[in-house]
Amino acid sequence: MARHDTSSGALNMPYCGMMFIRTLLVLMLGVELVAAKPAQVILLRHAEKPEDTENPHLSPQGVQRAQALVAWFTNTAEITWYGPPAALYATHPKNHGGGLRTKETLEPFAKAIRQPILSPFASADYALLAKEILTRPEYEGKTVVVCWVHTFLPDLAREFGVKSPPKTWNGEVFNRAWRIRFSAKKAKLTELKEHLLPGDSPK
Repeated sequence: MARHDTSSGALNMPYCGMMFIRTLLVLMLGVELVAAKPAQVILLRHAEKPEDTENPHLSPQGVQRAQALVAWFTNTAEITWYGPPAALYATHPKNHGGGLRTKETLEPFAKAIRQPILSPFASADYALLAKEILTRPEYEGKTVVVCWVHTFLPDLAREFGVKSPPKTWNGEVFNRAWRIRFSAKKAKLTELKEHLLPGDSPK
């Protein structure tokens, strides 16, 4: 009886075909992973700060706003449209205690929805933050909330693909948020207003 040569190209064809299909699937999944985007990102600055520049925490008014944000986040249709946030991000604290206000602003809401606050990046590393959010597949089609330092918010919006974000964020304004929605290859920014505390500007 004739013996088949197991090293022949004919018998290796099925194996080669399977390897080709496997490689193709890996490449396709990789492209899909890179293309994954959240449905929207909500950007806001930390709540009010005290006049004492050495105090790294929120002012009493800032604490009030942080608590009031719980109802605002859970009852604002533009934010809840895609369900509860998939992630909450704040700035990484600095060695001298700075960078705490962004986390303190989100803490009441985080506790209410039992969601951890992620803070892997310092405020100046906003480009790394945007890259992480735009490429994590578990965020695809969902909402991600980011509380950041106001001076970096226009640049952060640009990193998310917004072509012409506002050039600056007014340092005296605390009752605003930016909503960035993703559709196809576009990122559209709209402003959301918070009417939470007495004195909040309607403009």
